[in-house]
Amino acid sequence: MDQREHRLVWLIIGCFWLIGFAYSVVTPPFETPDEPYHYGFARNLALGQGLPVQDPTNPDTPWGHEGSQAPLYYMVAGRLISGIDHDDFETMLVRNPRANIGDPLFPGNKNFMRYSALHRSWQGTNLAVHVGRWFSLLLGGITLWLTYRIGRLALPRSWLALMAMLTVAAVPQFGFISGSFSNDNMIIVTSTGVLFWLAHLLIIPHAAPLRWWHWSILGLLLGLAAISKLPGLGLLGLAGAVVLALAWLRRDWRVPFNALLPVALPALLVGGWWYWRNQELYGSLMGISELLTINGLRRDPLTWGTAKGEFRGLRYSFWGLFGWFNILLPGWIYTVLDGVTWLALAGLVMGQIQQIRRHGRALLDNPATWVRWMLALWGAMLLGLIGYWATFATSSQGRLLFPGISAFAVLLVAGLWVWIRLLPRRGQAIAWTLLPTLLVGASIYALVVLLPNAYFQPRPLAAVPDSAQPLNVVNGDTDKLELLAMDVPTGRFRPGDDVPVTLYMRSAAPVTDDYQLFIQLLDETGREIGNVTTHPGWGRNPTTLWEPDAVYRDSYPVRITGSVDPKSPLLADLYIGFVNPAREESGRFPIVARNATGEEITPFLARVVVEPATPPAAADFGLQP
Repeated sequence: MDQREHRLVWLIIGCFWLIGFAYSVVTPPFETPDEPYHYGFARNLALGQGLPVQDPTNPDTPWGHEGSQAPLYYMVAGRLISGIDHDDFETMLVRNPRANIGDPLFPGNKNFMRYSALHRSWQGTNLAVHVGRWFSLLLGGITLWLTYRIGRLALPRSWLALMAMLTVAAVPQFGFISGSFSNDNMIIVTSTGVLFWLAHLLIIPHAAPLRWWHWSILGLLLGLAAISKLPGLGLLGLAGAVVLALAWLRRDWRVPFNALLPVALPALLVGGWWYWRNQELYGSLMGISELLTINGLRRDPLTWGTAKGEFRGLRYSFWGLFGWFNILLPGWIYTVLDGVTWLALAGLVMGQIQQIRRHGRALLDNPATWVRWMLALWGAMLLGLIGYWATFATSSQGRLLFPGISAFAVLLVAGLWVWIRLLPRRGQAIAWTLLPTLLVGASIYALVVLLPNAYFQPRPLAAVPDSAQPLNVVNGDTDKLELLAMDVPTGRFRPGDDVPVTLYMRSAAPVTDDYQLFIQLLDETGREIGNVTTHPGWGRNPTTLWEPDAVYRDSYPVRITGSVDPKSPLLADLYIGFVNPAREESGRFPIVARNATGEEITPFLARVVVEPATPPAAADFGLQP
């Protein structure tokens, strides 16, 4: 590696750390997938309470289903945060009861935690979470360096290895996960380490002997992967395939026997104790039944329709699907990235056919060919493992492919290179910048627009707009929540339509409880045909965070889900108020509402015309056309 290339490697890693740091700071604590449970596991170790013991009859533990995961990440993170005071953990761990998990098309309640909008000082649990996130970022940087090293062994040009490294660094979801407190980052880096070492073994000249320390390093890396997360066990199969390939290439069938002990011994010493513990505690080496019992099995069998939906979610969340699987990038980005993926796949097939025609059996003498085949095999194994897992569990998330992200990036670049090299030199330079530019731009958009809109408290208005219809309704006698005005929906609507409702709210004094706002559409019998119930601000502005006398504007699409009489339009009442789940056990009965004179009222605040989905025919009324 020359000095210029060395500087480029560190420039890419530095830019990645900058983006990952931004994700770690912009994303509130516990707003990445399973982060409360990852942190709960590490915190338990930091407090000196040892490894969790899973009890399916008591799933409500700080570590939840993550207590079944292999512990390497938590052991290191727990050590890093052991000197930090965690006493405020329970006060921070307040869930949003209306949290929208796994439905990115639903417009609100993206925040898993109730108080994610609250600004927190750099101390206590908040500091500990961020220390763990920055440790994850360090692991992400190591993953990038290893990706570059793999690319150097698999690709014909060193700058193509830089492109593979840059692609991984630019993937928004990789930056998001690398900026989170998650054991995914440990299995990613250890898996990438195994891939690099297997690639290194494949490129050693066949005349050179494979020493015991070659195998011992492989065993150490396999042990680290096995104690990082369950997918690390899949690398044992990949390593076995590579050992057999080496035996064939070297025409020496003693290779597997020479490798067995120096690989197995360090692997068992590093990772075997965890699986022995599982066997002793749960009667199962991997403890999967405890994990699934706590996390939940698939309730309905996997069908072709649901499989297509999960595969779409897998693709989307590989590139960028933030929060708790509920914050999407613009749809056209996924369409473009799907196209790039198919183009690269076609390029790989085309390039392989061309090489076979050009080189024939001599292709087998090229070590880089074997490295690429090894990477493709690992990618296929990961997809197969996720597909198998999806038959009995619902967790088809793109981050589960990240133990192979280096392999996918190298193969993506190799496939695109088949097409891009056909362009003029200047066109090639432009073409190579397009994908990283798109991915980095998507990260910037997520950091500047998507995540703040999902988590940050909305800014108060200076005043209610003159165009709004005054309401002057006060909800509650102790905490007084004022509905100052609303934008009355106009037009006619049908079942399935969204009725736009905008409210202007205020409280003259600090609010002591977190009230939930409800907006209901009721037919003439009082039957509900549409409903939104949420903390204000679509979940990100609970009433205890309201500033006194600040005016907040809330907009909601209230979908008409109920049926209406097919023979005539309906004049539906818009029923708006607040409930207090903390004081009223069912959380269903509204607090008292009063008008401007103090008189108690039922807050039917507007009416909406709802038409039948299909206009009635004359025959429905006994008329002849």
